[in-house]
Amino acid sequence: MNATHLRDLYEQQRLALSRHPSLARSTAHAKASLTHGLCCEVRHGEKVTLADLPPSQGGSASAPGPGDLMRASLGACMAMSYRMWGARFGLELASVEVGVTVEFDARGQLGLADDVAIGWQRLLFDVRVSTHAPPDEVSRVVEHADRLSPMLANLSPAIARVHTLTVQRPQH
Repeated sequence: MNATHLRDLYEQQRLALSRHPSLARSTAHAKASLTHGLCCEVRHGEKVTLADLPPSQGGSASAPGPGDLMRASLGACMAMSYRMWGARFGLELASVEVGVTVEFDARGQLGLADDVAIGWQRLLFDVRVSTHAPPDEVSRVVEHADRLSPMLANLSPAIARVHTLTVQRPQH
């Protein structure tokens, strides 16, 4: 889907939801069931995702762990958002890569230290965009997409966030 098509799709959605705000309200559901050991089968309608833990945490490593899936979800959401917002702002992004690194101290989730946060303490995004657009316009798109990201909004504001952005010209 090219930038023009994405921009047209957004405009259709904007018009429809502006006229009928009730259409914007929705719900989403997933159901996780243990299958064997700590492995879970997660159903999202007709789609199925597996999740497991590594042997060092009692699992069998038969699938990505919940943290892996959360980082993957964040990276995918951000990459998609940058391309969509780029299209909405009239920028064609040839490629987008988002590296997601988290820093945490397992003592928090294991209840070993009351002064250690449970979960992620820092979230680092390494964003790489290939485009002919000027870097300052790409930066504006990234900042806008980050500000309106539902995935980022669902995370605790106590998690420090660090973004790096590299903009390069397409190879061809």
